[in-house]
Amino acid sequence: MVVERLRRSIAEAGLDCNCREAANDVLDRAGLEEDLVRRAGGLADARKMRDAIVIVLALLGELDELMPDEPDRSAFHEIAGLFQDVADFAAYGATAAVRAAGQGNA
Repeated sequence: MVVERLRRSIAEAGLDCNCREAANDVLDRAGLEEDLVRRAGGLADARKMRDAIVIVLALLGELDELMPDEPDRSAFHEIAGLFQDVADFAAYGATAAVRAAGQGNA
């Protein structure tokens, strides 16, 4: 994280107390803004994955039209692929939601 690297550099520079305190205040605000941007990105990604899952679920509606004796077996492979897409989108969405939560709440 950029803010933490800057904070370490300032600590190593041996600045006087007033200057160090002002720099740390600025870095605290920058860190909060950086965290908010990261969390907003996570929320946006989670929403995209939700939307992708909704689309795939609509495509899975074709499952109701298949019969066990379906002559075109590739239809079953396509359905299996759609289920895998849901799993992949859900896994990425879960990771994005954790990113949206940030470090404050576990």
